[in-house]
Amino acid sequence: MLVCRQRIAGEDKIRSESQIITRIRSLPQYREARTVALYVPVRGEVDLLPLLKDTGKTTLFPKVHGEDLAFYPAAGVDTFIPGRFGIPEPPECPIFPVSGIDLMFVPGISFDRTGHRIGYGKGYYDRLMQANVHVITIGVCFDECLVDRLPADSWDVQVEYVVTQTEVFLRSKNEVR
Repeated sequence: MLVCRQRIAGEDKIRSESQIITRIRSLPQYREARTVALYVPVRGEVDLLPLLKDTGKTTLFPKVHGEDLAFYPAAGVDTFIPGRFGIPEPPECPIFPVSGIDLMFVPGISFDRTGHRIGYGKGYYDRLMQANVHVITIGVCFDECLVDRLPADSWDVQVEYVVTQTEVFLRSKNEVR
C-alpha cells in the first residue's frame, strides 16, 4: 500500500487531494468544528494543509511525547522541526487538551470501509482514540488505498468517517455519501 500510495503523484495527486478537501469541507461535522487536529503529510499521505486557510477554526498538530501524542496550536508548519520519527512537529508551547478537540484527522497507510486502518505500527492514534471517544475522527486516503476489509486486532480503533476523492463512509451507520 505504501508503494501504491507513493505512485500517486503529480496532477493526479493534486486533483485527488482537492476533491478530498472539497468533500471534507462539505461535511457538517467539519463545518461545525471549532478545533481541528491535522497532521503533516509524509510518505505520500493526503495533504490536508489547505484546511489551514479555513477561518474560524483552531488547528492543532501532534507531537510525540513518550508513548503518547500531545497537540499544539499552529497556524502553519513553517516553524516545525523533525520529531522522533522524522515527521515535522510544532515547537514547544502550551499543550492543547485533547478533551477540547472537536474533530481529528487520523493518518494511515490504508483504510477500509468499516473505519479500520493500517497505520505505522506504534499505536499512537489507537491509544488516543480509545481514550477520547468524544472526538470525531476522520481517516483520509486515496481511492487506491481503500480496501473492503483490513485485518484488525482487538486494540485497533476504528475512525468514524473515511473520506476519499470519490466517497465518504460513515462507520456507525454503514452509509456511503
